[in-house]
Amino acid sequence: MKIQFKKVILAFVVLATVFSLVGCTAKSEDFVGKQPGFGGDIVVTLTVSDNKITAIKVAGDSETESIGGPVIDSAKTAMADLVGMTLDEATDFAVDVTSGATITSSAVNGAYKNALRAAKGASGVKTPVEDGTAVYEAPGNSVLTLVSVEVALEDNKITAISIVDSTEVDTHTAIGTSHIQQTVIDNLIPRILEEQSLAVDSISGATNTSNAVKLAVAQAIDAAGGDSSEWYTEVEKKTNVIVLEGYDVIVVGLGGSGSAAYMSAAETGATVFGIETTAKIGGQSATTSGPMAINPSIKMESDNDGEKFLNEEELIADWVAYCLGDADEDLVRWFVENSGETMDWLMTEYGFEFSPIRAFFHPRMWQVWATYTGDATGYFTDAVNKAKAMNEKNDYLLELTAESLILDEAGTIIGVKAVYYDGTIYEIYGDSVILATGGFISNAEMMNEYLGAVFSADTIGTQKGTGILMGLELDAATSNIDMPVMMHIAQVKNIIKSNDLTADQKAVLTSLVLSADNMKVGTDGTRYMSETGNVAFDNWIGGPEFYAIYTQSQIDAFREEGLAVATSAMFLNQGGTVAVDIPVADIDEILAVGEAYGNVIVADTIAELAEKLGVSEAVLAEEMANYSTYADGSATDPFGKDTALMTSLEEGPYVVIVGAGYSYGTCGGLTIDINMNVVRTDGTVIGNLYAVGQDSMGVLFSNQVPYVTYGGAAQGWVLTSGFQAGKHAGEANK
Repeated sequence: MKIQFKKVILAFVVLATVFSLVGCTAKSEDFVGKQPGFGGDIVVTLTVSDNKITAIKVAGDSETESIGGPVIDSAKTAMADLVGMTLDEATDFAVDVTSGATITSSAVNGAYKNALRAAKGASGVKTPVEDGTAVYEAPGNSVLTLVSVEVALEDNKITAISIVDSTEVDTHTAIGTSHIQQTVIDNLIPRILEEQSLAVDSISGATNTSNAVKLAVAQAIDAAGGDSSEWYTEVEKKTNVIVLEGYDVIVVGLGGSGSAAYMSAAETGATVFGIETTAKIGGQSATTSGPMAINPSIKMESDNDGEKFLNEEELIADWVAYCLGDADEDLVRWFVENSGETMDWLMTEYGFEFSPIRAFFHPRMWQVWATYTGDATGYFTDAVNKAKAMNEKNDYLLELTAESLILDEAGTIIGVKAVYYDGTIYEIYGDSVILATGGFISNAEMMNEYLGAVFSADTIGTQKGTGILMGLELDAATSNIDMPVMMHIAQVKNIIKSNDLTADQKAVLTSLVLSADNMKVGTDGTRYMSETGNVAFDNWIGGPEFYAIYTQSQIDAFREEGLAVATSAMFLNQGGTVAVDIPVADIDEILAVGEAYGNVIVADTIAELAEKLGVSEAVLAEEMANYSTYADGSATDPFGKDTALMTSLEEGPYVVIVGAGYSYGTCGGLTIDINMNVVRTDGTVIGNLYAVGQDSMGVLFSNQVPYVTYGGAAQGWVLTSGFQAGKHAGEANK
């Protein structure tokens, strides 16, 4: 019996072992790899069983839809072939690096490698790199030049990083953005060196320059025999909470409107705390041209013999009529009557300097607009620091991002919760909160919800709609939140920030998308304007992108005879020159590079073209047929375009240049009263909550018409509303 018992036990152990081994063989396990892309982490998840890949997922929801989206889609397709391979068989896989989407392509490959290393148990291992120092180039904020970065490697470490040559210029305004670049030098580079990781967060408001530095360092590592994907080790975030109490006014955002609010609140003697997500003061206002200011006394005296530049009542009447009765006339009047005083205040109390008052594009050509004549970032920084010194408790913190309002049990606002770049949570308590977060142009979800599309933007990228969302949580009303974006810029959809084309070649491509000798259709396939009109201002009508359609015969003529029309970009100009009647011998090269960047689409037939554009074939065919009748004079163009600039589109092949408008902000926002207090949907006022700048600018406009073109209206509202809100919030809590 004893022997038999041992045999039974032994048999059970053997059987259990077999089942255990079978279970291990069949067990699936997920291995995750990450690498920062352009907008956020690219995540690749490998499901592995018995040393084989059984499933693979790729996620990158924060990438730009038109640029990074296709890379991720193609990666998903390509990676499907990995299913069934062993880990060793899948080692050499990589997606092709896509022109114009280098960061996303590299991130997909890096995330995949990191997931594969995790599956093989090799995470954290770095391939040795050779010692050396060299300069590498990468695209940054400028559309003119690349960022040159010197990188030093020694003893398998990154020992030095420096930006050695860069023209980081905002070509909307021609104002240098060296302050934005400086935030990368002062903050990002030291963090990369300290952590020895490229996974440190990009500097908010300086994403393009941050990415340029990271990409240059990655190039250096790869050139030195290493594998840059191994250098994206995760940086641990802090979890501690810091509580700050006893403030009269908390200002969420220190761009133009928030800075003005901070300054005017401090002048009342109130204690003020400022929250700013970027690493500098001034925000988007420091990169724009300048504000509307109606009859500022200092400028009237210096530039107009003490006389007014215009009749205020005429401007108010014109404004209200243009907005079809939707604008709040009281607030329009208040803004017109107080914007001049705001400019005087900035000049007298804080040393701002402005150009002479001038006119913009409005038919009446009223003199209402002035530009900053000096360093706008310096103006705002010095002004806020002067206000900070007015009370020893006053303070602000950069790289601190507001997350939510803090409410007491009765639902009253008592503060703001925010997170620092390193993960530290701040709870700041105060009596009043001023929302100055800059609208929602950088929030894809809100753009889709309210405007039905995500428009390209010429901004610093921090306008996430934080203030508006905070107001909505409290049942705040909105004003014209679905109105068109501010749009004065047009260019190719994916601006080529590389040396793949010369500046002159880029100018040709830009001319092809902006010129009048083609038919332009929007994202639904319909023609929406006369191509001889103002493409920079009116492109939004066609949607987030538009298509300039040429026939191959036109392209052939350009090659042999030169362009029939030469058009340069007003903003985002890449510096080259373009002229008519000079043969464009290299046009095929220009178009080939443009196609690689997603700016050129070629099709043999209308059916193929409609498919590639994602529009109805019937709609597109009808538009092209109608255009052909206008071109040959058998029908009259409803837009009134001269037939000399029209070509029949009856016969292909077709070459399409993809264009886009570049917005610098949204217009709609929270509803406010004359004191800038936020108003609820039931009409009651939230007494200690204010909204300024683009968070509340919709009260001035209409969702039936686009943003006004008097000149500087948005920037004028930014400064004037901030001045007003800070004064009221400060006085309310004295």
